[in-house]
Amino acid sequence: MLEQISLYQADPKPQILEHNQSTETAPYRLNKIVAVGNDHNKSHCLPISRYSLKINIVGLGTTGTVSGIGLAALGHKVIAVDHDQRKVNALNQGRVSCADSKLKALVKHVRKLNNLVASCDLHHAILSTDLTMICVGNSCIQKATSGSDNMTSIIEQISATLRSKRDFHLIVVCQSTTHADIQNFIGTDIEQSTGKTLGKDFGLCFVPLLLSEHQALSDFYSLPNMTITASDTRSESLVGKLFNGFNNKIKYARYIKL
Repeated sequence: MLEQISLYQADPKPQILEHNQSTETAPYRLNKIVAVGNDHNKSHCLPISRYSLKINIVGLGTTGTVSGIGLAALGHKVIAVDHDQRKVNALNQGRVSCADSKLKALVKHVRKLNNLVASCDLHHAILSTDLTMICVGNSCIQKATSGSDNMTSIIEQISATLRSKRDFHLIVVCQSTTHADIQNFIGTDIEQSTGKTLGKDFGLCFVPLLLSEHQALSDFYSLPNMTITASDTRSESLVGKLFNGFNNKIKYARYIKL
């Protein structure tokens, strides 16, 4: 029997992960929400993830906000990072600017589960997590190759933190299209800045993820079949756990360093 919480259903025996506990937990016992609905529509079952990853998401635009809330609802531990203190404060207070009404209701319940926190501190977020999702918009990512402000700054901050991080860390770049020059720019830049080796010390994946504002939550939980470019098998396995339980089919392409 599932316990009813307002318009949502939650796991009756939630499990809170300790800081050093393995992310590969027993299935179906995570602190999660399993269904979402409203007064006019039938409840919609959410994907059932068998894992709880520690994730930080960079960028609180539509894609970053929805991905953060959506993944936190499935039991993942999420730190959402943005340089805009107003966006950070709003999310920590359970408020989002997205027009999706389901998302506005869901964020309040996710906050109660302690699965989501927003911050301006990217350095701490990277050290505290296994995976960084960059959701800053396709235009910012494309401009990175020419030294554009936002994306270049993010890569520099990630590189500065990875220099002192001993554990493997995966970087997932969310963009609507994948370009080989952008892939190589990001991978090569981090390698040169950190002295670390791509595929050994850190991983890189490119996910074709772009969400519309009005149906953002529905779009996220109903992702189409997609091809993810991954730098190595370890990164491929980790990003697979990120989307575990989703109904879409995922194909993997290998990142080729030029």
